[in-house]
Amino acid sequence: METLMVLTYITLCWVIFKVFKIPVNKWSLTTSVLGGVILLSVTLMGMAYYHPGSQSARQYFITTPIVPNVRAKVKEIKVEPNAKVNKGDVLFTLEDTRYRTALEDLKAQLEFAKKRLIDTKELRRVAGGSKFDIHEYEKQVGSLTARVESAQFDLDSCIVRAPSNGYVTQVRARPGQMAVTIPALPVMTFVNTDSIAFIAGFSQEPLLNIKPGNPADVIFPSIPGRSFQAHVVKVLPTMAEGEIAPERRMFSFTTQLPPGQIPVMLEFDKDQNISQYNLPLGVDGIVATYDMKHPIWSHVAIIRKILIRMQSWQFFLRFH
Repeated sequence: METLMVLTYITLCWVIFKVFKIPVNKWSLTTSVLGGVILLSVTLMGMAYYHPGSQSARQYFITTPIVPNVRAKVKEIKVEPNAKVNKGDVLFTLEDTRYRTALEDLKAQLEFAKKRLIDTKELRRVAGGSKFDIHEYEKQVGSLTARVESAQFDLDSCIVRAPSNGYVTQVRARPGQMAVTIPALPVMTFVNTDSIAFIAGFSQEPLLNIKPGNPADVIFPSIPGRSFQAHVVKVLPTMAEGEIAPERRMFSFTTQLPPGQIPVMLEFDKDQNISQYNLPLGVDGIVATYDMKHPIWSHVAIIRKILIRMQSWQFFLRFH
């Protein structure tokens, strides 16, 4: 684009020199060159400030490691990899014999304790039995009731369900393998499709000109020759470079941190059907936003729009 602007300026100068018959000397040439440098520099600086671009844009998503609440062998895998599932759908089941029998045993103990409690109360009413025995059986009933609820939870945990809408992208278990309750050893990786966000990182200088509602263009290296319209949703209020984690050492300014980029969340316009391209989540892109409310520099947005579309067509020239 810069080359095109320079060639356009040179053509304009040649026309002016020819039409107005301006003599070609060191003064006229110096004036035309300096004028071109100043004009091009001011135009590009204004474009970068009021219509910033970002090379660091990406679709982000949240994954949930699927770890069972109980330790047992995998009985059956109910879900297909990368197939959409809804919240509550069964992902896989575990062998539940041990937990089912434990629950039945506790239920039997609870029934027996309840009967003994009823008999003890009746005995005290008729023959003046011990009040201590009543308290003891009430304690047993309460304890066994809690253990039955815990055993029921363990039995229900043998059926592992989807935590939200999404799909399983990696299944690391097969029937017969042992599933454990260690977070570092998940059985599956679940992708939450309800949490997908497109975020771009901008330099800090044009922050004041990036406002919610500003229009934006997005291009993807995987879709050359095509640009998508979007708009700014919000500027995220925190940056990772300013995070202070609790630790033994005190904060010090001697540690050199990078300036960091401003995270900006964008949303594609409703008429932009990106799903038809089957882009994988996590794909990177390039973004340009436009401050169209400025009375002067809003007219320079056309340059940024041409630049980003030219860059999109350049993706055809990549060879591997």
